Amino acid sequence: MPVVSLFALFAVAAIASAQNTSPVMLRLHPRVGDTLHTLLEQQTEVSATMPGNSAAPSRVVTTSVAIYSRTIVRSVHQTSTTVLTIVDSAMLTSTDAHAPTMIADAQRSLRGQQLVLQLGMDGTVESARDAQGVLVPRDVADAMAAMPAVFPKKAVAVGDQWMREMPLPSGGPMGARGSGHVRVTFHLDSLQKGGAIAYVSMRGDILADSTGQGVELSGSITGAMQLDRARGWMTDSRFLVLLRSVVKPPVATGFAPMRFMTRVTQRLRTMDKR
Repeated sequence: MPVVSLFALFAVAAIASAQNTSPVMLRLHPRVGDTLHTLLEQQTEVSATMPGNSAAPSRVVTTSVAIYSRTIVRSVHQTSTTVLTIVDSAMLTSTDAHAPTMIADAQRSLRGQQLVLQLGMDGTVESARDAQGVLVPRDVADAMAAMPAVFPKKAVAVGDQWMREMPLPSGGPMGARGSGHVRVTFHLDSLQKGGAIAYVSMRGDILADSTGQGVELSGSITGAMQLDRARGWMTDSRFLVLLRSVVKPPVATGFAPMRFMTRVTQRLRTMDKR
């Protein structure tokens, strides 16, 4: 191979290496007027071991959710983005024989629901209001945003890590009745397409805040995300949550603790159109 060709090859390799090691910002910054079509798919399996019969098979209830929605970018500021999220359709199923009525009610309440969300650059939901301008609960806002607060506050290079702590939604899709939080370490795995696409992985633990409510929590969370830096939005994410909870009745009742294992798998995709 000619010396000139070898030099050109080394130069290209050096440029590519420099692009992969140079720090970049991972943040929300979509364009005003963009419409982002998303599909959220989640499956939750809850198994319960009855008191005094730990050798018996656990009862397992599986619930599946698929939500199609549109997110319309209304305004973009230096540190935040305001979007309107509209649920176009929602489909819920469950193996619980007592769930059909609740599922039907949930589907009706979700369809057509609208929320105006103000999101920070890191994905944090700073405020959320319904179509009438009324503030909505934090759990509902976080679920509708479908954009966890995962991005770092500063520029990061491939191989860098950062840590975030987030509250565990009480009574949310993970079925947590106790008070807890999630401590997660994120890792920038790679940059592709000239740095336009960032791949991020995560691994963390679910920790109990206290045991005063008679519920002990523990668990883990793993996942991977794809951020389109040119579009300024997370376009694909996958999460696996394993949550263990032990419910301890008051001693005076004489009842033994009940043990629950919750497994949540979730995928969120952003598409150009449905």
